[in-house]
Amino acid sequence: MAQVIEELEIKPEILSALRQLAARGANVRELVGCLQAKLSMDDAALLPVLWYFMKAFHLPLDRVLPLREWLGTNDDQEIDRLILPAIQKTKSKWLT
Repeated sequence: MAQVIEELEIKPEILSALRQLAARGANVRELVGCLQAKLSMDDAALLPVLWYFMKAFHLPLDRVLPLREWLGTNDDQEIDRLILPAIQKTKSKWLT
């Protein structure tokens, strides 16, 4: 999986959009929705979501993996509880 992720082209404008949303307090569903819209991707596409969350918010793979189980569900409270604090902890690295 690491090799596949390394080969994906990063789009700085998408990183910026995700970071701006996160800085304004967006939840995980809003962040993923933004990403899916900007990439015109299938709702079930997992790798780009994981990769962009890792790159945008300086998170390791193990911190974003809960997104794998969440995609396609409606359990926003649980995923927000897991992911949003991790994003906030790295805010000094991604907030410009």
